[in-house]
Amino acid sequence: MKVTRRGFLRTAAAAAGAGAAARFMWPHFWVPRSAQAATGTGLSTGAIIIVLNGGARTQAVFNGTVGLGTNPFGQLSGLPVPLSQVMQGTGLDTPAINARLNFITTAQHHNRTGNHDTGRVTACTGWDPEEQRPGILTILNYVFSFRAIPCVNIGNDTPTTNIGSEIASTFAPIKISSPLNVQDIVAALQSAKVSPAELARLDAVRMPMQDRFLRNTRWQECRDIPFFQRKSAEIAAQFDNAALDIRSAAALGKYADGSDVQNAALRTSFGVSAQGGGNSMGAKAMLALRLRQLGCAGITLSSDDNWDLHSNEDQGLPPRAANVGRAIAGLVDHMSRIPDAVERGKTLLDTTVIMLCTDFNRGNWSTGTGFNGGSGSDHLTGDDKTSLQCLPFIGGGLPGGKILGEITGNGAPAAGSKRYETRQLLATLLDLVGVPPGNFFPPSVTSLVGELT
Repeated sequence: MKVTRRGFLRTAAAAAGAGAAARFMWPHFWVPRSAQAATGTGLSTGAIIIVLNGGARTQAVFNGTVGLGTNPFGQLSGLPVPLSQVMQGTGLDTPAINARLNFITTAQHHNRTGNHDTGRVTACTGWDPEEQRPGILTILNYVFSFRAIPCVNIGNDTPTTNIGSEIASTFAPIKISSPLNVQDIVAALQSAKVSPAELARLDAVRMPMQDRFLRNTRWQECRDIPFFQRKSAEIAAQFDNAALDIRSAAALGKYADGSDVQNAALRTSFGVSAQGGGNSMGAKAMLALRLRQLGCAGITLSSDDNWDLHSNEDQGLPPRAANVGRAIAGLVDHMSRIPDAVERGKTLLDTTVIMLCTDFNRGNWSTGTGFNGGSGSDHLTGDDKTSLQCLPFIGGGLPGGKILGEITGNGAPAAGSKRYETRQLLATLLDLVGVPPGNFFPPSVTSLVGELT
């Protein structure tokens, strides 16, 4: 009897629910331990990671609990989760959507060089660049390599596709430059052939890979490494779907009420024009939703906008922030109403982790206005305030409504407030999708699941 992809995943989900100590047949498929125990939601099956290139001033973008020095744009109060004034009208200020948000306001970026590339690599890997650790999508691509659809990076300048050294050739996510270029995915997959020479090379590096990257993770013989490349034709066929052209009038899937999930309605929600223009982050988020519907395990959305606003931030940040807020709100709204195809009784939001990362925080607290002399903000090497970010962490079965940490008006942590490593968000994502964080991070890097439930 032929086993379909959906049937296989449903079997996997059933096996995952058999008990916290259970293991499925695949060596890289775990039952989530703290996630399952804390939330009772079972296994998350994917993630969407938003990367804001250039070092977004995240306290001013999201944090509605701080004063002028930290967020000179003002606050929106009276919501389940307070927001920055720049999020007014984005949908994140809609109570039902707002209640699903979690913020970590004292996420401590452990790298304080002030270098953009270094900061971004650190945010996407949880390690410093010289440690040559794989990006989060590389890890997810390995963990979910039995899937018919691999991880995809949408946009430019996100360093998750070239991290992982020799592993990148096999487990790096497919990269497309624009949400309008879905055909790039098909072309990349159709050209992904594994030659005998490549298999021999992989065999030669298998043990170093196991020691340096997999770190005690069980794994099968080398022929299982290039799993999705060997299935490139089958994978490419999954993308032969009109709904992946976000400009089309096509529909894909249904909401819980039985109505079709139509591209036209999604475009309106995400702020995308009929030609695919308008909100570029919204267009990427719309395609990410479609990819998750098809079973894609992980997607990064890399911002086209530059967030390195040393000047004119007073004018430049609000429209950038509004576009990101609208993209997040659209994901939360629609995914919370679309049933998951595998985990019955769950929505796509229940089984998808949404998080955000950026190079570092920034600000100017000493001037009294919250801006520097050019109406912008700066990132200062070694400065605690620069490193403390406010990062959203949503979905994955988490109930929402939590704010971890507390920042004062001058940008410093409040007395007694905990600080959280930004790599803890990556560890929490892994925990929620069923991967023991200790396989990739030191034991001291604990999951935040317990604090977010």
